[in-house]
Amino acid sequence: EVSTLKDLFGLASNEHDVSMAKYSRLPKRKENEKLKAEVAKEVANARRKQHLSSLQYYCALNALQYRKRVAMMEPMLGYTRGQINFFKKGAEMFSKRMDSFLSSVSDMVQSIQGELDAEAEKMRVSQQDLTAVNESVYTPDSDVTSPAINRNLIQKAGYLNLRNKTGLVTTTWERLYFFTQGGNLMCQPRGAVAGGLIQDLDNCSVMAVDCEDRRYCFQITTPTGKVGITLQAESKKEYEEWICAINNISRQIYLTDNPE
Repeated sequence: EVSTLKDLFGLASNEHDVSMAKYSRLPKRKENEKLKAEVAKEVANARRKQHLSSLQYYCALNALQYRKRVAMMEPMLGYTRGQINFFKKGAEMFSKRMDSFLSSVSDMVQSIQGELDAEAEKMRVSQQDLTAVNESVYTPDSDVTSPAINRNLIQKAGYLNLRNKTGLVTTTWERLYFFTQGGNLMCQPRGAVAGGLIQDLDNCSVMAVDCEDRRYCFQITTPTGKVGITLQAESKKEYEEWICAINNISRQIYLTDNPE
């Protein structure tokens, strides 16, 4: 069951990546509102599916953990009770102590089972709430007209598209997880156990750029003026916050006691 749910979660994640890649390729200059709405709806559906499959997968993992905790207790409990019944006549005092011990073990097993049932009910309610949540929660750039942008960030994390040159004139875009750590920009591909350094942000500069008719692109330049990397955010809010965060980190605001 767990492996099946894991595979379903992987498939949902892949579908989400495909829909995000399609959304990222929407043209900036000649916007087709109908196409944009269709692709955004596809992204929202993929995110909802990914969220639901992740909840089911994590619920199964939690249930497995609970079952592992009681897997050894229940056979031991049955075996010990059988031994007590067998020797009960000749070891009354011993059996009384064991009865107390078995009672406490039984209470522990029931408590664990109760926790499992409560967790399962909580996950069931969460899944029901998930199916009823507004689609705008999963729609990228749903608040494009007036997004709530935090310009005082000194750390930031999230998925961005990274532009890679594959030839003299050809490029590819790869969706990766980025996060800041002190004065560094780190990148962690899917499946990796840890992130790696991709850009030192101290004293660098960041600016919005037009790149291959894609929206929300920005470029990081090193202190020496050398062009570093080009990235694409999925929404206006993410785009503005990444630029502000990198600017704040570049000025080493993260080293002060009061970043604001």
